[in-house]
Amino acid sequence: MARPSFLDKFISPSRGSEADGELVRVRQNLEAVLNTKEGYGYFVEGFGLGRYTERFGTRELMTTLKDELLHVVRHQEPRLQEPELELRGRDSGLWLHFVLTGMLHGAPCTLRLLFHTVSGQVRVEEDEEG
Repeated sequence: MARPSFLDKFISPSRGSEADGELVRVRQNLEAVLNTKEGYGYFVEGFGLGRYTERFGTRELMTTLKDELLHVVRHQEPRLQEPELELRGRDSGLWLHFVLTGMLHGAPCTLRLLFHTVSGQVRVEEDEEG
């Protein structure tokens, strides 16, 4: 059995269909971890996001942010295998839109990561576009 994700260590199992429940738990875990700022809210060094802030005002900012998001997903969400992250664009509300793909229990999984460029808030949603 795979090691539990960060959030699963603290919440009780949900009721309902196992497949739907697992995807919901993956989304909740990713949202919790990606909204943790490095150096705040957890005692493990390097937990959360924050290294991208060293690149503000540089050409490397987007690459650093994407790499950091993917690094956190790979290390903090063990249920999502072979994750890949692609920037799809931005909107007028200052949100960057990323698409996260991977395998969840052998089935393809696609999620949308929304990153607010001012606040650093991250939302994780199901990707309706697939």
